[in-house]
Amino acid sequence: MNEFDLDSFSREMPFTMPEHFMEEMTEKVVSQINRQRRRTHERRMYAFFAGAASVAAVAVLLLHPFGGNSLNVPDYDTISQCASIDEVFQNMSSDELGIYSMMSNYYGD
Repeated sequence: MNEFDLDSFSREMPFTMPEHFMEEMTEKVVSQINRQRRRTHERRMYAFFAGAASVAAVAVLLLHPFGGNSLNVPDYDTISQCASIDEVFQNMSSDELGIYSMMSNYYGD
């Protein structure tokens, strides 16, 4: 087996490091971590808003199904053919009267 004479090797480092290398490296690593955190935060916010929009769309579809308006709210022509306003209210269902009541409270008399 060959024996090495360690004393024959130079004790100087064969490579040199640029000045302020470690400080710059630390700054670069920290800025990269901050960029990744920002991207992660943006992705989470996008996912949150996309989920909220999906839930809102499903709620709208469930609460207001397709097929038009199921309430038969009288239009101007129907009202103008009635002899009096009492006749209009007599022809309205209880749901329609409830909606009229809520709207009249909101908009005022």
